[in-house]
Amino acid sequence: MFLVDSHCHLDGLDYESLHKDVDDVLAKAAARDVKFCLAVATTLPGYLHMRDLVGERDNVVFFLWRASTQPE
Repeated sequence: MFLVDSHCHLDGLDYESLHKDVDDVLAKAAARDVKFCLAVATTLPGYLHMRDLVGERDNVVFFLWRASTQPE
């Protein structure tokens, strides 16, 4: 059995004092049986930044969630 993190923000973590980099975060998650992450962005610039930060990986999927209270 393994776990899936169904809502994470890999672009918003503390990479200066808590984590070395994305590889470090994913290794820590894997050590706790989290084998797959769904990385969420709420803006297009945030999505593009996260995609550039994380790169292509088999164990991370990105998606952009935009909730709006105004009809378009």
